[in-house]
Amino acid sequence: MRTALSSPVRRATDLPAPAVQAARTAIRALAAADVPAVARLFKSTFRAGDAVPTEIVAAYLQRLFLDGPDHDPASPSLVHATAAGDVTGFIGSLAQPMVVNGRSIRAAHACSLMVADPAHDHLAGARLLRSFVGGPQDLSFSETSSPLSRKLWSRLGGRSVAAYSMKWVRLLRPAAAAVALAATHWRRAALLSPLASGLDRLVSRRVDGVFWALPPAPAGVVTTPVDRAALAPAIAALVRRFALAPAWTAAQLDSRLAHAAHLPAYGELVGAVVSDRAGPAGAFVYHVRRNGLAHVLQVLARDGGADAVVASLIRDADAHGAAALVGRSDPAIMEALLYANSVILHRGATTVHSRDPEVLDAIARGDAMLTGLAGESWSELIGGLTAVPHRGP
Repeated sequence: MRTALSSPVRRATDLPAPAVQAARTAIRALAAADVPAVARLFKSTFRAGDAVPTEIVAAYLQRLFLDGPDHDPASPSLVHATAAGDVTGFIGSLAQPMVVNGRSIRAAHACSLMVADPAHDHLAGARLLRSFVGGPQDLSFSETSSPLSRKLWSRLGGRSVAAYSMKWVRLLRPAAAAVALAATHWRRAALLSPLASGLDRLVSRRVDGVFWALPPAPAGVVTTPVDRAALAPAIAALVRRFALAPAWTAAQLDSRLAHAAHLPAYGELVGAVVSDRAGPAGAFVYHVRRNGLAHVLQVLARDGGADAVVASLIRDADAHGAAALVGRSDPAIMEALLYANSVILHRGATTVHSRDPEVLDAIARGDAMLTGLAGESWSELIGGLTAVPHRGP
C-alpha cells in the first residue's frame, strides 16, 4: 500500500495524525501466518465471552478464506498490519464468478470487517474497504452492512440497495416465536415454551382468520425434500433467471451448502424442490429448530412461481414445528411474501460498488441475486463455530 513514507520530501512525523498512522501501517493479502491473530480479533469483536476455542475459529478462517474454493488470490482477504507485523484489522473476501446478461464477470463479497482499536485508528476500516473495492473484481458487495459501513461504502462510490436490505418475518405460532426470540438473549426464557405452545393452540382453535394462519396448499404443487446432492443442480438452474447471477463452479456451490449444513445455532438444514404440472417451480433452503425460528437461507422460483413456492415453504416450516420464519429480502419473492402476510423490517444494508453499468442496472431493477447463498449467510461465522470442530470441505 502506498503511504506518505514513500515521499522523499515529507517525513511521517511531519504529517497530520491520521496520515502518521497510515504511514506506520500496511494493508496486504491475508497469509496463513496471520490467521491466529485474525481469529483472536474476530473473537474479541464478534464473539466476546464465547467459549469456542480460538484454535477452532482460526481453523475455520483458514478453511474459508485461504483453502476453500471462494479464495481468489487476485481478490484476497486483507489485513491491516503495523510495521512490526501485528494485525490490527481485517476484511474477508469471498470471491465468486457471476454473469450479467450472459457475460462473465468477477465478483467479491466483503465480510467480517473489523478493526482492533477504531478509537485509536479510526481510518483503518476505511483503508481496508478502499483496498478491497479497488481490487480487480467487477462487483464488490456486502450483504449486511452496518450504518457505519454504509457510510464508508458511500464515500468510496458505493451505494446501499433498499430492495435487498430488509428482513422478512412470517409468524406461524406467535407466542412460541416470542419465546424463541427472547431465548436468543436469555436462555431461561425457553422454559416458557410449553406455556407458549398451549397459548398458540388455544388461540388457533378459538379465533378464526388470524393473519398467521397457513396459506392454502397450492393446487397441483408437490414439495419434495432433497439432500445437498439433489439441491445443488436445482439451485444452479433456478439462478439463471436473474440478469445478474452467480456462476458457481460445482465445487463452490457444494462447499457453500456444506458450510450451511453445519450451523448448530440455527438447527437442522432443510432443502426442498417445488414442482408443478409444468416442472420445477422453485426450491428453498432453511434451518429449523422445533418451536424456534426457521432461518431461511434461500428461496428461488421461476417466473410466475413465487406464490406457490412461498406458500410451500411456509407450510413446510410449519410441518417441521417452526414458530416463525425469518429471511433476507429478495425482490423476486417480496410480493409473494407480502401476500402471505409476512412482516417486513430493515435489518442491515446490502451495499454494492461497481463501475459496470449493466451490473448496476440489473441491481437497480431487482434482477440480481445478492443475498443468501450469494452472500455470507451460509457461513459458519454467522451461526456456527461450536466447541466441536467441523471437518468440512
